[in-house]
Amino acid sequence: MHPYATQSPDTETASSDAGERQLELSADSWNRDKSQARAQLEGIELKDGHWDVVVFLRQYYQNHGLPIAARTIARALNKHFSSRGGNRYLHRLFAGGPVTQGSRFANLRTPAYATDPSFGTSY
Repeated sequence: MHPYATQSPDTETASSDAGERQLELSADSWNRDKSQARAQLEGIELKDGHWDVVVFLRQYYQNHGLPIAARTIARALNKHFSSRGGNRYLHRLFAGGPVTQGSRFANLRTPAYATDPSFGTSY
C-alpha cells in the first residue's frame, strides 16, 4: 500500500489534507470558463453530458480525495453513468479518457495509472 494511503471498504483513495483539497476545489482555482477554455484547446465543446462528468469528478474528489488508482474513479463513473451507457457513453464524451480528460477539465490531479502509453489506453 502507498505510504500516504488509507483504505476504506468501499473506496481506495489517498489520504489528502482537507485544506489542500478545499484549495484545489475552490472557485479561485476552477470555474466553468477555465474548463471551457481548456476544452477548446483540445477541440472539445463542453455540453451538458460533459459537465455532468466534470461535476461528478469534483464531488467525488471532495468526498473521497484523490483515488490511488484511476480504475477506482473509472468504476465509480461507470456505475454512476450506467443508465446512459456507462463506459461507452463516457468514452464518446471524452475520447482521451473520462478520468484523464475529465480530471483536466475539472482542474483536478489525474490519478495514478490513468494512462498507459505502452498500450495506448487511457481511463
